[in-house]
Amino acid sequence: MESNSIVSYQSFEDKEDASYDFPMFYYSMNSKKFYFKSFSLETGSINFVHGDRGFGKSLFLKSLTGLVCPDEKPKDRSFLKYDIVYKPESISPKFNGTLREFIIFRDLGENHNFFQHLNRLGLTNYMDLQVKNLPEEQKQLLSFLLFLNTEGLIYIMDCPNYMIEKEKRKIMWDILSSHCEKYEKIGFVVENDDDIIKLYKTDNNHIYRLRRFGENEFYGQKE
Repeated sequence: MESNSIVSYQSFEDKEDASYDFPMFYYSMNSKKFYFKSFSLETGSINFVHGDRGFGKSLFLKSLTGLVCPDEKPKDRSFLKYDIVYKPESISPKFNGTLREFIIFRDLGENHNFFQHLNRLGLTNYMDLQVKNLPEEQKQLLSFLLFLNTEGLIYIMDCPNYMIEKEKRKIMWDILSSHCEKYEKIGFVVENDDDIIKLYKTDNNHIYRLRRFGENEFYGQKE
């Protein structure tokens, strides 16, 4: 759960408007083709990536951060200068100590919001457990809180829905939504439950849905 589990891009340039544009991405790999259409996001919003496993969600999110290079490089690469915080799907904590000791190590002891969220997500029940030995769901929840406490503008989280129960994900998105609204941030997270997504349906919040349109061809677009 070290800082290198959360990737932060700090080469941010100020913009006069509150909309952030991302270009189209195209990939051809392992006999599959992926087309991710261009879209924009607005500050103060929480947005969802929806798609079945194998439809390219992780590839799409890595595209937004510049971690992978598409077959055809976009002409407009301004997105590479956005202030992005990215949390990958897989995490592997290396900290040798309990959750309580980890909080002290990361100087989170005086952070009221962190402890409030820690309790709300049920992590205070695991304070004396070794971080390495936390159940997978709790590792993801802790990673989410570290992700949220990293300074940035656009928060992109590759959330493994199958590891985190539905009610806990509702709490996560409530926390992230409030954070984005209060501080004029942008949330962009993986969520495959349409009932959860409907809770946040507004003109400012969007769904980026990934679909299959051929045996080995996939595309994504904002709804």
